[in-house]
Amino acid sequence: MDKYLSLVYLYNRAGYRKLLIIFLAIPICYLIIFLIRAGNPEGANPFMLMERGFGGVPGIIILIAAVLLVYSAIIDSINGKKALKASHATTGYTIRRICISPISSYFIMFAYSLIMILIIWAIAIASLYVIGKISLTMAGADQIEVKIALGLLRTKTGAALIPIANPVLIAFDIVAVIALAGECARSCYLGWHNGSPSAGVILIAVLMFIAWSFDLNTGYTLLLIIVAILYAMFSIGDVIFREKRPKGDPFRVNKYSGIIDMDSDDFEEDVFLEVNKANEAYEAWSEETSVLNKYGRMECKGNGRLRDRFSLFKLRRRYMPIGSNMEKANFFLGICICLGIVEHLLFFVRYFMQIKVISGSIKGATIEPGVSMPYFSELLAHTLYGYFAAILAAFIVQAYWNYAYYNKETKSVYVMKRLSDRKEYPRTIWVAPFIESMIILIIMIVNLVVDLGIYIFGTPDIALRPDYLMHIL
Repeated sequence: MDKYLSLVYLYNRAGYRKLLIIFLAIPICYLIIFLIRAGNPEGANPFMLMERGFGGVPGIIILIAAVLLVYSAIIDSINGKKALKASHATTGYTIRRICISPISSYFIMFAYSLIMILIIWAIAIASLYVIGKISLTMAGADQIEVKIALGLLRTKTGAALIPIANPVLIAFDIVAVIALAGECARSCYLGWHNGSPSAGVILIAVLMFIAWSFDLNTGYTLLLIIVAILYAMFSIGDVIFREKRPKGDPFRVNKYSGIIDMDSDDFEEDVFLEVNKANEAYEAWSEETSVLNKYGRMECKGNGRLRDRFSLFKLRRRYMPIGSNMEKANFFLGICICLGIVEHLLFFVRYFMQIKVISGSIKGATIEPGVSMPYFSELLAHTLYGYFAAILAAFIVQAYWNYAYYNKETKSVYVMKRLSDRKEYPRTIWVAPFIESMIILIIMIVNLVVDLGIYIFGTPDIALRPDYLMHIL
């Protein structure tokens, strides 16, 4: 038990100064927002005082900014400055030397980050309470405690921090806090292994801003909860997968943007793969002569059947830059696919809610007047935005990663441009992102076909409108 407490003390010693500054900045920022929006509380209407002060989006932005600053402070303090990474003079270096497994360190960091986020939550609530009590006292209000409670619950900031009347928002807050703590722990884990912090916390922050700033119905809030849960599962799954991956990496898959084992001597410095274009590395060589096959980057010749040649996933891997981080690319592609699928679940939420209404309105062979299934296009409205965003993100981000791999990480752009096949350099940048976009587009089309089948064959004929086929699109 002592070694785990020592690890907690090590975490706290690394960044407690930055955390204290952020904690002190929260009430100051809320006081400034209140003075700007509400003005002098003396003689003001006590019923509207809290709503004027914290009824807008600035209070939400302060809370999210505080969470992101704590996230950044923990990552920077524990992993050290970038200038020191070359000599490994970081807290992560010490963590790797103590007798605690990386998974244990990850979960301890998860608990530590969770506690820091909850402290932010408590400080924000206490700040709102103190500012409200002082301002209502100056305004000459009676029953101050009741007015503070009612005033906070009517504001966006108070509804986000204390969502007593909204059980779905309570569930979202719990899931978002856990996802933030998990993402902070994952970034520390990556930093301990000389990797770069994860930007997934931005996704959680955007979900928090959407859920707290807009008056969403229950269906949309449930979708946000599902997205946060899936990303939290991806985050912990990525850590577990990295722990199970084999030590050593002759192709330096994780040297620049992922993880390497700092103590490993399994690298083979004399392994070179001389090709003129990426296709040659994946063609039907014998198992003995294929370096890619030797290290698990391709399957043997016996699996090269016709269907494998037209597999989009195999084509994508074939046109990725050799030595690029496939783990990172696969993880991001999975995130994009899940983004489209999860956002599209809104269609099923609308459909089954309407089916429930229709089932209670059918009596024998008749249905109550005015009750019918909406048009397919109405149920489908705003449910494809996730797929569109995923297609754009997969194409743009992966293309940038391929470009950065040649121009910023390996500095091999000059070699690529000197190949006999001059089209190899742009091909390995743009073809794989295009294939990823096509994969997501095919999944979207299949999902639409399933939706249409459920709509036509799952809805009672008496509930379908006579011209429903004219409104499919």
